Amino acid sequence: MELNIIGNAHDLNSANELWFIRNILFPGSSINIGFDPKLLNNTSVIYLELNDISGELIRHLRMANNKIILYHMGDELGEMNRTQYKNCDLVIRNYYIEEALLISNNTPALWAPNGFKTGVGPASHVKHVTKRQWLASFLGWLDNTNSYKNERSKFSNIATKCGKNLFLQPSTSFALGGWSSSLYAAAMESSIFAPCPSGNSPETMRLYDALELGCIPISLKHEFLLSNNALALIGPVPFPLLESWSELPNFLSRMQDTALSNPAEIVALQEQCIHWWSKYKIAIQKKIKDHILSL
Repeated sequence: MELNIIGNAHDLNSANELWFIRNILFPGSSINIGFDPKLLNNTSVIYLELNDISGELIRHLRMANNKIILYHMGDELGEMNRTQYKNCDLVIRNYYIEEALLISNNTPALWAPNGFKTGVGPASHVKHVTKRQWLASFLGWLDNTNSYKNERSKFSNIATKCGKNLFLQPSTSFALGGWSSSLYAAAMESSIFAPCPSGNSPETMRLYDALELGCIPISLKHEFLLSNNALALIGPVPFPLLESWSELPNFLSRMQDTALSNPAEIVALQEQCIHWWSKYKIAIQKKIKDHILSL
């Protein structure tokens, strides 16, 4: 199935997960900067949007007799205008917000995971637990005052109590103020566990970076992790879900003891996460493909 992704240069440049989008969600797809009706007509077009959805572009896509698959990526808080959803043949969006998937004219809507950052993944190989330097690590922005339910602040307050069990390297801000992709990936590959506190949304790219690099994520319980319309599509997630970040120091202490007394248990958990993530990528790819084929 040949698929064409269209978007403006800004959005395509800003989509950190572009490799994941092209090769996992829409395998075999090609990228087009902007829309040329002479090139794309009577086909299925994936309109990638990070900001305000263009009703004018949707109208032109429809005039060229295309099936319109809107891939809406940027609505972290569920506050963007979704009026144009009903004018598309299929809507796919990340950031799981249940009401955003309910569309009045019966246009089908699916959730898709953010995916890992291009350059961090895809992993060429996964380092075994026994070859990893740290029990857990966190490299990133802790002072995000807009994080979901102030989760970054709560995580920051408890992280220093983890002592040597957590390699902690805060950055000054998001993106350009953060660490390079290569250093971030190297730290993740050197760690058995990766705490994944919420950013602006409960769903963070860090979770998928960890899974792709064979690191075991640690998260709080969030709806997108528990719903079979989201990350529980093929069954419960295999990685640890805490009730509160205040549990983290004791959890890591137990895992450190287990790593010394029964390392096979940690090895088995890593293998379970790797196997589950591989199956999940196939399952979400199939789910999306089946919906597109049914249009």
